[in-house]
This record gives sequence, structure tokens and C-alpha cells, in this order.
Amino acid sequence: MIAKPESVVLPYPLLTPLIEETSTRFLMNECMCRRGEKCQTYPQDFGCLFLGDGAARISPSMGHLVDQDEAIAHVQQAMALGLAPLIVHTTFDALTLGIPYRRMLGICFCCDCCCTVQQGLRLGPPAFWDIVVRLPGLRVEVDGACEGCGACLKACYVQAISLSGNGACIDETVCKGCGRCVVACPAGAISLRLDEEVDVLDQLITRIARRTDIGLMHTELP
Repeated sequence: MIAKPESVVLPYPLLTPLIEETSTRFLMNECMCRRGEKCQTYPQDFGCLFLGDGAARISPSMGHLVDQDEAIAHVQQAMALGLAPLIVHTTFDALTLGIPYRRMLGICFCCDCCCTVQQGLRLGPPAFWDIVVRLPGLRVEVDGACEGCGACLKACYVQAISLSGNGACIDETVCKGCGRCVVACPAGAISLRLDEEVDVLDQLITRIARRTDIGLMHTELP
């Protein structure tokens, strides 16, 4: 993941500019994890995105290059399916796909039934939650439209949400900022907010650039 031993669940508002600023985008034909686990809950043919010029070397038999609009539309479909985007940068992917490790980055759309990280978030132990971090400056807020239905509780892997007489309450010390509760809320009462005083995108790009060069603007490898 981005900074071992930490992983970053990537909220949707940051995916669009990340996709727009990278050099190359490759969409896989399928999710290797879901295919391997014979997933019956989510589509096995809904694949990951790989970013960076290294991704252009992935075999055409495994997927195809896409433009910004196609990549963003894929992300939107993932969120509608309830698949949380997760930044992944591993030598395993590079070796499996036959591409340069320092010139690629994966965005996986993970399901809780097949992804090891998602299973760890959902099933615990709670100590596992510590390796997944929320980006600084990212907040999850609940407004007065909350009806206290509890849909967000079921969507939250890390048990960061509780119900009170005023509706849903989010524990900021536990929340990972993945946005699953935002998608799950039928009243649209939960939203992700980026602190205007914190350049969250810049922090994300800086974090990525420490590990890999995927053609992001104004970034270079140390």
C-alpha cells in the first residue's frame, strides 16, 4: 500500500483529480480477487484501474487503455455498487502484470467478501484497523436530514458510527473516511468535507510521489 504498513481508503472527491492528472489509465477486464474467490455478490468482471505510463505495458488481453471520462465513469459505477476504492502499490501487482513497479499505481475497487484488507476492516481484529489511515483534512459530517435509519451503521466496517436521539454520530477518531456511509444513506444526510485550510490532494500526491512516478503534475521521485 502507499506507506507500509498503512493503507489508504480513497474517498471519491479525490479520485477525479488524481485520474485527471495522471499520464495513463488502464482498465482491467476483471477483478483478480473476485475471480479467484468466485465472488457471487459483486461482478467479477468489474476490474481495477492502473495509473501511470507503466500501465500502458499491461497485456491488451487483460484490459484496455481508457481516457479520463471513461475512468471517472468507472469510479462512479464502483461507488454505486458499494465498492470502496483503495490505493494499492505492490511489487506483487507489478510482477504479475509484467510492468515497472516505480511507474504504476493501482486503484482497486474492493468488496468486503473477497478483499483481504476489506475483510480485515469488517471482521477485525480491531488492531487491524490501525493500518488503514484517513487522509488529514478529510471529515465526514451528518446533517439534520438524518432519519436514524441505521443504514450507515451496516455500511461502516470499523464501527465508527452510533445512533443517538439526534441520529447518526460519527467517531472521528475511528472513521477512515472511505465514504461508504455517504453512499449508503438514503436521506443523503452524510457528506465528505475537505478542510479548506488543508490541501488534501497535495498531501495525497506527495504521499504517492514518494513511492512511484505515475505522471502526476508537479511531482517527481526523490
